[in-house]
Amino acid sequence: MKQKTVWLGMAMAIALLAVAGCKPGDPWRSTGSYPIDIFQEMHYNQSYKAQEPPRFSAPSDSIPRTGGFIAAPTKAEAADLTSPFAIDDQTLERGALLFKQNCSMCHGATAEGDGKVGEKFAFVEPPPSFAGARIQDLTPGQAYGAISRGEGFMPPFQSLLSEEDRWALVALIEASASDRTSRLQALDKPNLTGEARVVDEIDRVLRLNEIRAQ
Repeated sequence: MKQKTVWLGMAMAIALLAVAGCKPGDPWRSTGSYPIDIFQEMHYNQSYKAQEPPRFSAPSDSIPRTGGFIAAPTKAEAADLTSPFAIDDQTLERGALLFKQNCSMCHGATAEGDGKVGEKFAFVEPPPSFAGARIQDLTPGQAYGAISRGEGFMPPFQSLLSEEDRWALVALIEASASDRTSRLQALDKPNLTGEARVVDEIDRVLRLNEIRAQ
């Protein structure tokens, strides 16, 4: 029994030494990519790593010139903002396409607050109609802030849609009820099934990307 215990202790000690020798961050073996480095891959080799240029970190207070993430203003912070983009027929078409793709499942096909997903929250806080006071009483900036940062059960869209996309949705809110409804009705094709439905969805995506590229 004693001999068995000794052998078990030795085995555990060897295992611990092996793990320690493969610990992440070891400059001679590891890049820290894996919890335990077993295979000596090329990018672990010091002769390979020595040829890599130094990687300098950006200053802690730097701001990216392009890309990166800058938090959008809240609804309160954005109250006095107005769209920096032109509001024309193409902007409204863009807003309608974005609504169909991102909002109709909750707010309904024509923005009346009767979407199938929205019905699940009707007992707590049903999605509002775009024609109702809850939406129409918002300033353009408040609507932009709510879309960007989320409101109630609505998730934030600042990481999903560009600034111009979000302002296009605001333009759709600000449009006349008749214009908004007619644009959304043109995109609503509930009777399509199978291949025809897929083709319609692809056409809408392509049209949206075409507008975005202009």
